[in-house]
Amino acid sequence: MATTCERCKVIEKQKYWEEFDKHRFFKVMMNDFRPRLRIPHKFVINLKDSYKLLGRKILRGPSGNTWTVEVKKREDNDYVFCNGWEQFVKDHCLEEADLLVFKMKSFSCFDVTIFDLSACEKEETFFVKKNRNPCKHPDEVTDEHTSDQEESSENGHSTEEESYGKKYVFHSSQLRKGKKMKKILIAKQQINRKRECTPSSTCKRNIEPEEKMPIFSNRHREEVFQQASRHKSSVPSFLMTMQPTHVYLGQLKLPKKWANRYMRKKYETINLRIPSSGRRWAVAVSYRQEGLVMQSGWEDFVMDNDLEEFDICVFELAQGGKHNLIPVVLDVYIYTSC
Repeated sequence: MATTCERCKVIEKQKYWEEFDKHRFFKVMMNDFRPRLRIPHKFVINLKDSYKLLGRKILRGPSGNTWTVEVKKREDNDYVFCNGWEQFVKDHCLEEADLLVFKMKSFSCFDVTIFDLSACEKEETFFVKKNRNPCKHPDEVTDEHTSDQEESSENGHSTEEESYGKKYVFHSSQLRKGKKMKKILIAKQQINRKRECTPSSTCKRNIEPEEKMPIFSNRHREEVFQQASRHKSSVPSFLMTMQPTHVYLGQLKLPKKWANRYMRKKYETINLRIPSSGRRWAVAVSYRQEGLVMQSGWEDFVMDNDLEEFDICVFELAQGGKHNLIPVVLDVYIYTSC
């Protein structure tokens, strides 16, 4: 590959900023990103007529809907998105380590693409409606698809449903996932309702009283726990009993002492592997003040392995770790409670 001389680099840089349009920059959500977001200094100083960035701007999200924000210049000469930015963050449920790509369509408009720790676009951001919290949106949609699937499961292992002139076949594994998804939606709805409730407000305590979590005898749970406790491992491992947060809210916090001893304190993607089948799931791990938390990808693992409350998982550190640069692989052995 031919090297580029310094003079050519200067010319190319000048040509890019002066003649090209639709410039881009990205920002990783970290620290106190919610009230304001700093525009990269290089973007500001190199952009021709950058003063035009100041004032009210439009951010167009992945859904195609738009949010109005303001760009202000601070005393340190930084340009920041502020008034209106906090609503954009809230509506898109932005979290630490999310990566946003801003594409400048004009001085008054930016297209925004949102990625999470899996290095893929966040699917839910494509369904956000303006001035509406997307985290609540799935909860407010009726469960007609899962209900139809549940009714049809009584008559056979698969059903056909007409939708927009096309036929879709739901198999038994999909029906189970439909039921699990319904429980996930109910659990998220309960969390959102609790957040909205205030001491002076009146909120319904039971969202859907007919939805009961599976109940198992203490004796049965103890038998499952004893079986899992007898699991022998020659590598670092830990045991977790599945709680509602793990099964229905898509996250699992690793034991703090174990994580501090064997895992890296950083945002990274690890692999969960079922030894019997060799199948793997990529799961994003977030580093928080309270420790390491599995998030994006964990819900897929739960769904695909049909995990329920009181199931017990034994996690073994099969590869990688704190003192090793290779990717982390955790082997997972599942002891079912039913």
